[in-house]
Amino acid sequence: MSKKAIIPIAIIMLLILGLLIFFVLQRNKDIKQNPEDTIGNTGGNLNNGGYFVENDDTIFFANAYDEGSLYRMDKDFSNIKRLSGAGVAYMNLGGDYLYYYQKNSSAASSLGFVVHVSGLYRSDLKGEHVLCLDKVDCDRVVLIGNKVYYTKAVDGQNTLCLHSITTSKKEPAMLTNFLLNPSSVSGGLIYYNGTEQNHYLYTYDTRTNNSALVAQYDMWFPVYYGNSVYFLDLSSNYRLCRLDLADGNVTVLTNERVDCFNVSGGVAYYQTVGSDPGLYMVGIDGSNPTLLAQGTYHNINIAGGYVFYQSYQTDIPMYMAPVGSTAVKTFDDAKAAAMQSMAKK
Repeated sequence: MSKKAIIPIAIIMLLILGLLIFFVLQRNKDIKQNPEDTIGNTGGNLNNGGYFVENDDTIFFANAYDEGSLYRMDKDFSNIKRLSGAGVAYMNLGGDYLYYYQKNSSAASSLGFVVHVSGLYRSDLKGEHVLCLDKVDCDRVVLIGNKVYYTKAVDGQNTLCLHSITTSKKEPAMLTNFLLNPSSVSGGLIYYNGTEQNHYLYTYDTRTNNSALVAQYDMWFPVYYGNSVYFLDLSSNYRLCRLDLADGNVTVLTNERVDCFNVSGGVAYYQTVGSDPGLYMVGIDGSNPTLLAQGTYHNINIAGGYVFYQSYQTDIPMYMAPVGSTAVKTFDDAKAAAMQSMAKK
């Protein structure tokens, strides 16, 4: 073949390759829109690291037995599978995609080292077609409709300000110049406690970008659940309380100092602080406080009708119990799946 013939063919092939790359990149960015009322995870889970999230059929979780790698399983705990070797947190689910913070880590491979760069990521439900939405360290992440809201530090400052970006990696925006925890959402409103002049309860309207005062009550970690807001009462030694948004009444759920909590199925789980700490559950009306586990625990996540948690001193073992039950056991299925995955490396 003559040089004159080779040059046009090479140009055509490069054009075709360029079009294919452009098509793949566009397909990776532009995705099907979520309903506007989509919320990626519960406020209780996200305030506890967002290590579990669920849809109708599946639970996605960070497997502590495998350095927090992304796994999925059916709700009967069958078909557990490793989707990614990257450590994940603040997981959200919307439509056919997962949104999460990927921790900076590296793992050995047959080619040397695979480096997982920290940032805000999107993947499909198989852990594939991964797209970095923002290469940044995040402190909180939540999906609302077709935008991902997350906190990150502004260049040159230590304050974690609220930012947003669309699920297709468009319209990046800085929304506040102060710390605003976006974890707890209902009806397009983010329920958050103040972090400047006071710690009152506010809402941030994601449609108008305006804030409004809800209650002059000093609180921390507000969680919207069932037309009430559960919170730690800063004025009374971080006790766990519930604010009824309909009538403004406050119910004290425990007088003990609480470090973290989660709510689901008419039950609140909370970790006490003090000389005799423990993980407890209590009815959302404050009835029947029950010790679940003696000691100090955290990462209280709820999915698929189960509560999952870990010891504060070590990530493993992972513990689990049906919501409302004291039948605690270790998450052995996750351990077995991790060992199987590691054996294949």
